[in-house]
Amino acid sequence: MRLKERAIKSCAPARSAYYVGVNIHVLHDCRVLANLTGQTQLPCDGIVSRLGQANDIAAAWIDGNPLSENFVADVDQVSPRLLMYSGTLSSSLFGEDPRTWLKPGRVALDAFADRVLPTLQNANRTICFRLHARHVLSDPQGALRFMLDHAQQPFEIALSPADMITPDMVGTIDDHLRRMFESLAPRAAMVFLNDIRLNAAGQARSVALGDGILPQELVLSLIREHVPANTPVVLPPHKLEQQLKWLRFEHNQAVSK
Repeated sequence: MRLKERAIKSCAPARSAYYVGVNIHVLHDCRVLANLTGQTQLPCDGIVSRLGQANDIAAAWIDGNPLSENFVADVDQVSPRLLMYSGTLSSSLFGEDPRTWLKPGRVALDAFADRVLPTLQNANRTICFRLHARHVLSDPQGALRFMLDHAQQPFEIALSPADMITPDMVGTIDDHLRRMFESLAPRAAMVFLNDIRLNAAGQARSVALGDGILPQELVLSLIREHVPANTPVVLPPHKLEQQLKWLRFEHNQAVSK
């Protein structure tokens, strides 16, 4: 793993917009954007931008496993915030390797953080780790411990509740969601909202809000109670109108700041 450092273009931080208490953003695929606009693809895999404002960018998404030897990320991005997974010791990005959730996984993530720290500081960049059940930062306790151990360093977390739910947690999903939002939402740099659905084999699959099993009333209540108004709430780009309806968002209630 390494970060590539080049001359950095100035990037102004994204403006905040408040949508009835929810700062709606969308994760766009850079390849799709390049095909639609005819522009050269950006040096990232996706951008998190404010709803309806593609140039108001909150983060640059970099796909892949940062704990693998061949992982390379360019710090010359469209946003000073580099968004990525915390990684796995498995040979596949979402494979199961018990070492990932034990000491070897945390040691590997700490080593990654130590290696990239000088580059981040020199380039005035921040890495935001998106939490996921198959990766090192997979639960509230592990995420909070990492942030405590790396306090005052350019590292953040992105809460992604549906991605942190495993099939064996579904029976008590309400309790797990409450713990995630109560402990992490006030501290998270952003919150990803997608849904999950179990297939015939009992495996969890990511789907759009409204197509899965997330309890709507509970999630809306937890957002209102624990997610600060200026924290980006990030949706996948497909079935966007359905997801906005699920969140009870109305376009004419948007207020820019």
